[in-house]
Amino acid sequence: MSVYKRGAKGVFYMNFTVNGVRVFKSTGKFTKKEAKHAEAMERQKLMEQASLTPQEIAARTPLSEAIEQVYQTRWKNNKDGKQSRTRALRLIELIGDVQVGSINEDVVRTIIYKLEVTKVKSATVNRYLEVLKTILRYKRQEWDFIHLKKQPKGRIRVLSKQEEDKAIKLLRETDHCSRRHFYPQVADLVEILLDTGCRLSEVLNLQYDDVNFDTNLISIWINKGDRPRSIPMTSRVRGILLERQKSNKKKPFTVTIYQAGKAWAWVRKEMALERDNEFVLHALRHTCATRLVNKGVDLYVVKEWLGHSSIQVTERYAHLSPHKLAHAAKMLE
Repeated sequence: MSVYKRGAKGVFYMNFTVNGVRVFKSTGKFTKKEAKHAEAMERQKLMEQASLTPQEIAARTPLSEAIEQVYQTRWKNNKDGKQSRTRALRLIELIGDVQVGSINEDVVRTIIYKLEVTKVKSATVNRYLEVLKTILRYKRQEWDFIHLKKQPKGRIRVLSKQEEDKAIKLLRETDHCSRRHFYPQVADLVEILLDTGCRLSEVLNLQYDDVNFDTNLISIWINKGDRPRSIPMTSRVRGILLERQKSNKKKPFTVTIYQAGKAWAWVRKEMALERDNEFVLHALRHTCATRLVNKGVDLYVVKEWLGHSSIQVTERYAHLSPHKLAHAAKMLE
């Protein structure tokens, strides 16, 4: 018998085999007629699937299910995995829980339009599109119709040596009140960010277990791009870490991202740079990259140093090395 009543509630179950696949589960129905109909629908579904290719079967996956699959297999252990999942779920709000195979150029245009009316920047729109591309690639669906929006490159804010000296002096040598007791620690943080090019979160999460004073290397294991790397220490960085190790054996810095931002906001105010929206802590990373390039360090080395995902990201600093062009001109003489 393919359907039969089971349990105290009298729910009908289906039990049959199609192409060697056994199906045994509840129909969710309480009458035999309805249960037979549910069983027939399930049989038809399995028979249809048997004639489909794996790609065609994947195309029928609801977007919500595909998101969960990608999260569990790809995003879960990444630093930005939860953020990627949040963006992906936002796509469902924009286009509904559609089958991934139905996502086409028109659907992508709808996503872009609905995001742009909320006044988000092109970079933010691109993050959503990148998430969607990942989902479609994972489910082996067409995705090459998704084109990222052009983003204005803008200028790269770099600290001059005078700005660096003034910022550090303000943080370290000013007679701070008790509410600003951590500002001198931020001065150390600024110097390390300048000499390593690390992201703020990478240095704040750094453990002394990842600092090797014998090899003179700092190892960054968890980062934005999930690309572990090792960075040589300058004498300034080495001195700061050795000194800070005397008072804290586990990690160099105890300040939070909020405290670091608060201290830097105070520096901007003291230096009359409040209106310079690019004078942020991340500019220290740009400064490190720029100084490396200006000293003639190869772009591929800079890429590995900063942990960029591709050489294209590093190439935005290429124009800062005019001496290479001058050398090229000499070769033509």
